Amino acid sequence: MMTNSSPASVSDHVLSSLIDPPQATPKCWAETSSSGLMLQLFCSWPGGYPHPTLHWREEGQDLENSSWVISSTSSSDTHVETLNSSHLAHRKVFKCVGSHVVKQEQPACTVEIKLPSLESDPPQTCFVGDNVTLTCRVTESTPAARLSWLRDITQPEVEIQPGGRFLIAQEGNVSRLTIQNCSQGTDGGCYVCKAQNPVGLRELFVCLTVKQPVNIVGVVGAVVVLSILAVLTVTGVVLYYNPLLCLRGAAFRNADSGDVLVLVDSEDDEEGKGSEEALSSCAEHEAMALVSGSRAQAAHLNHLMEGDDDELHGGVSPQQVREETQGS
Repeated sequence: MMTNSSPASVSDHVLSSLIDPPQATPKCWAETSSSGLMLQLFCSWPGGYPHPTLHWREEGQDLENSSWVISSTSSSDTHVETLNSSHLAHRKVFKCVGSHVVKQEQPACTVEIKLPSLESDPPQTCFVGDNVTLTCRVTESTPAARLSWLRDITQPEVEIQPGGRFLIAQEGNVSRLTIQNCSQGTDGGCYVCKAQNPVGLRELFVCLTVKQPVNIVGVVGAVVVLSILAVLTVTGVVLYYNPLLCLRGAAFRNADSGDVLVLVDSEDDEEGKGSEEALSSCAEHEAMALVSGSRAQAAHLNHLMEGDDDELHGGVSPQQVREETQGS
């Protein structure tokens, strides 16, 4: 037995077989508009048929009814709201709610917008003629921030453009400013790393010191000169307080190299001559002279000693000494 189905029931059966709710949950994110002044909120919930309905809310109120919404667009399974940045605030939360004809629950996702946060490397030093790279990175920002470099606080609105001696490279949330051929007169000072998104902007100072290169030859020469002066000073002090110390040391060092050492001793003579008895009144007389390379000092010392003997012999004759001895 065959039953006839109405066209309406057939179409309902076909439609019910095609209806398929999205399996996952909605996904939310925020971007900056092409002008850089407005916030765009994206909400996507793909995979269902028919397409789901998506709504953006803020503090429980639909954004479609808010005065700060500039535009609202929907395409298949994605909904976009464009907001005026003047109403935005740090850590404000927006919520996207999705609904489908065959799902009773309404899954949702949220976006928290944030001001940019920055950090940089420690202050850098560059020698004249060298290259140096200044680094600035964004640690937090929703949506992503645009990074730029400024010269310093004296020219806050002058943005550095890449070209010439300045190279700017950005990878993700890190921006690097490279300065080629550092100049002490123009490149030293602080640079400003600026990060901006529709929520607001942050600035961070990155300072650079430019120095003249160190003269290694001059430093080594100065060390050598100071060392020589120190040795000469110590030697002068030693000679000032003990002048014979150097001569005695030289005598022992040069004993084998032909130096002349003159030693004169006076001792008692066995014959008991008067002149030698006069000399014996002294306990012991020694004179030592070191002659290096020239014998003049030794000859002079011998001459002095012979002169002393002559004076002794000339002043008292041997017979007078004997007579005085006998008389006593």
